[in-house]
Amino acid sequence: MGDVVLATPVLRRLREMYPSASVTLLAKAHALDLLEASGLVDEVIPFDFPWTARARKYTLSRYYGTALSDLLKRLRAAKFDLTLDSRMDLRSNILTYATRAPRRVGYDFGGGGYLLTDALPEPPPDRHKVEDWLELLKPLGCSAPSLDPTLEVSDSERLEAQRVLSSYGFSHDDVIVAIHPGGSHALKRWPVDRFETVARTLSGVHRVRLLVLVDPRGTGATMQIGPDAVFLRTSLREMMAVLTQCDLLVCNDSGPMHIAAALGVPVVAVFQTGNPSAYGPRGLNHSIVGRGAPWNQATDVSVEDVLAAAEAQVRRIDREKLMRTS
Repeated sequence: MGDVVLATPVLRRLREMYPSASVTLLAKAHALDLLEASGLVDEVIPFDFPWTARARKYTLSRYYGTALSDLLKRLRAAKFDLTLDSRMDLRSNILTYATRAPRRVGYDFGGGGYLLTDALPEPPPDRHKVEDWLELLKPLGCSAPSLDPTLEVSDSERLEAQRVLSSYGFSHDDVIVAIHPGGSHALKRWPVDRFETVARTLSGVHRVRLLVLVDPRGTGATMQIGPDAVFLRTSLREMMAVLTQCDLLVCNDSGPMHIAAALGVPVVAVFQTGNPSAYGPRGLNHSIVGRGAPWNQATDVSVEDVLAAAEAQVRRIDREKLMRTS
């Protein structure tokens, strides 16, 4: 999910550069929900490539079945004039070449540069992915300033989220702190009991209202953080709408982290692994805790550091609420 969110700046610039063009995004199915009502793309082609799957990644039958050949036929039939390849993967370069688009922009990564018409040099490892993907527009003449990711939630979705939270006793005067303890793989998931400690302290000392967003795996459903905490299981669009009603999200490096940031909701993000310089939340008032680690490794992130970041955010939010009412 995070990659789709981080691609919104390049999609927005494309709309500005080619306002009458038809823009198609090839991505996993969740892109359909994330970009609903955004106006950034005309079509999403949902596809789960074997090499991006969480399971059975190297099962040969997944590479030689009819799904990939049907996809290739569909891409060729579309007769694209231009492709932008953001994955930095030789297999993605091969697919891009196979579309037969006359202009193919991407990164020369893993030896696939010869398959592109415009091959960019491999980017520095600590540059943010938003900047990497905006760089794809440079061969097309775009030198506009950078953008932060943005997502759209409709007025009706916001009103429904307000109704749901109101039914649980939340009010506009509350400081609402959402907790999302999930993550795409185990090393990204900070221990749930540590989230519990942070949440209980915030609730007890600062009197915030707690909202736990339980992920599809059920992560967070059994957290013990007091009788007033509310636990919600939502669809992706419902989660987006609920986040717009929150003052802060405390979470791991995850899709919801990027979604909240793109909706203008401050986050405290725990980075046990990964590269926060390249994948951290974009925008104002975000806190990153932890220095990350290379793939398949993790560093310890203390409760004290996450709590300090969350308390600083709550104090800032309290000051801003006080200024708005004075």
